[in-house]
Amino acid sequence: MSAVSATPASLLESVQQWHCEMSETFGGLCPENSVDTVPVGTVSGVSLGDVGAFDISGSPQILRRSTRAAKRHGSDLLKICAVRTGSAILRQSDRELTARPGTMILYDVERSYALRFDGHWSCTVMTVPRTAMSLTERELNCALERIHDGRRGSGALLQNFISGAVASQVDGSAAGLLGDAGVNLASAVLVQDTAPAAPGRSAREEILRYALRNLDSPDLSVTSIAGALHMSPRTVQRHFGDGGLTLNALIRRERLIRVRRDLTDASLRDHSISVLAARWCFHDAPAFSRAFKTEFGTAPSEVRGSTDPNVRELH
Repeated sequence: MSAVSATPASLLESVQQWHCEMSETFGGLCPENSVDTVPVGTVSGVSLGDVGAFDISGSPQILRRSTRAAKRHGSDLLKICAVRTGSAILRQSDRELTARPGTMILYDVERSYALRFDGHWSCTVMTVPRTAMSLTERELNCALERIHDGRRGSGALLQNFISGAVASQVDGSAAGLLGDAGVNLASAVLVQDTAPAAPGRSAREEILRYALRNLDSPDLSVTSIAGALHMSPRTVQRHFGDGGLTLNALIRRERLIRVRRDLTDASLRDHSISVLAARWCFHDAPAFSRAFKTEFGTAPSEVRGSTDPNVRELH
């Protein structure tokens, strides 16, 4: 008979205590095992009127608010989670956001969600009544779709505010005033991140502009674009789901166009086709040749020897 190792009583007590703390503090939030670790952690917080500020850390785990818990513990609260160490993956409705150290995510406590924390993590959390936020419905929906920067500007101020509030454990009338200040600061962070980058420029245009500026980067992807523009990957993809080319297909096409341009550039005659292709992130020669011929109907070697001015067209 194989031996079965028992979990120490002290660890079981820590797990049970953690379950109770999470459920009582956050209305039915339930810790679950992640990988081979048991969910344990610590939480400290302070009430600032209708606003809550918390400092939380723990082992790798999933914190889940089930549909049943959301119905049983009805709430109009929004949560802002600012990750300090480790990482967190939020899944709520049809969106998925990954928050790493120095970033923040917003989620709606009224709906079910799951937060998966990897590594030994720590974060600060602020709970705010939805009705207290100075955001329009459009701005709020946009803020829910994005990853927010907590390393600089108002984002850094908000992270420091939450940590400072927990550490100070202020109470009385001062607590309510601080809560109001926290709401205004949080609203400023979210509005700032949801504001359009330039008048008249759509999100799709912003995505395309970023992609075109970074075509020579091997790290260019839907995920990297989403992170740079503070959107979720799903949001980025949704802007290219109208039946036309996907974003990845557009990136590949624009890279092929630039290789074709370089092949007809007299100043680059000394560079081989493979070198010019690699310049635009095509490192598999056979795959590049096939893609090039599919796109333009001719081989790269034929374009290099062509004097047809139309070959220099970008589109």
